[in-house]
Amino acid sequence: MKLNPFMPGRTIDPRFFAGRESEIKKFKMFYRNVKQGNSLHFAVQGDRGIGKTSLIRYLESLAKTDKAIVVRLDMDASFDSLNAFAKALLSKIRKEGQRYSQLFKVSETFRKLFQERSVSLDLFGASIELSKKEQIQSFELQDKLSEIWLKMAKNVPAVVIMIDEAEYLEKIEGAFQYIRNVFARLAEENCCYMLVISGKLTLFRKIKEIHSPLARFFNPVELGSFNEKESREAILKPLQGSEFEMSNTVINKIIEESEGHPYIIQVYGFYLCENSPKKNIDISVFNANYPIILDSLSQQLFSDYYHLASNAEKNILKLMANDDKNTIQIVDVAKKAGKTTSEISYLFERLVEKDSLIKTSRGKYSLFHGLFKQYLKQVEYKEYL
Repeated sequence: MKLNPFMPGRTIDPRFFAGRESEIKKFKMFYRNVKQGNSLHFAVQGDRGIGKTSLIRYLESLAKTDKAIVVRLDMDASFDSLNAFAKALLSKIRKEGQRYSQLFKVSETFRKLFQERSVSLDLFGASIELSKKEQIQSFELQDKLSEIWLKMAKNVPAVVIMIDEAEYLEKIEGAFQYIRNVFARLAEENCCYMLVISGKLTLFRKIKEIHSPLARFFNPVELGSFNEKESREAILKPLQGSEFEMSNTVINKIIEESEGHPYIIQVYGFYLCENSPKKNIDISVFNANYPIILDSLSQQLFSDYYHLASNAEKNILKLMANDDKNTIQIVDVAKKAGKTTSEISYLFERLVEKDSLIKTSRGKYSLFHGLFKQYLKQVEYKEYL
């Protein structure tokens, strides 16, 4: 049975991770400073499918190699209060502490810090009740984390806390300011904590516009599509050690068609490997599977972007898809729509928030991908039949 080395929709195995050299270099620099008591924090921003979670997983593997305790919180709608956030964070630290104790030779005192007693958590001597009736209060989090660090500083180089899907924090009033305050105070106490958060581009743009000190605190970096070298690496790495080979012609076609979008590269690789009748994937295999690949992208990616749009927003997308230019001025779209720029500018802002459009410069936008443009033309044709 052939083992498919590509995994669209899943985080990339660190062994197959490609690109992002500058972001990795920055993380390593920040992490080195954190271990020395100079806390720096890191934010990863980018559109859906661009590889934020895969990067976080890779950075997690780097920190764990250095024997740091790494806590990953995947945010969702269940995080509806700061108390819920604080409780989840402390519970995760306890769980990772137990794993750490099992993996590494640590003192018995350290090991006992993570032992569960009754229904309470004994975190470095700080008892926290986590029964259904009891909740940790958010104002206690700083003191608890400080106690935790003081008890384990001799055994652990740093604690890296990773928060994925950070846009859910935006729904909790004052969450980002609260997190900033907690970890700024911990830094003053020389506690070696590092925050790594990820979220959509629009989230961090709002932070920068409304609270510029927050942007400086989180040090956001923006992930874009891969360049040609990174795209090639993203294709070749999963193939290493597998039974598949790809011709240079096919690799170049994937790079061209995907425009360096990490998720789309994975989709191409997956279907070519899955449906290839032979180990050597040549242009004949590519051409035979091309309709299947486009159909999959339409159903699993492009239709989501399209159906998230309102009718007025869909009209904007269709007008842009029918324009020959890749980058379009909002004033030109307004003329085609028979509207003024001010009447439709909010639609562009909403489409950027929904990841369908990319704002390239002031008053100029492009569809997020060339294949999405093809999809929109087909949708328009079908709807007007």
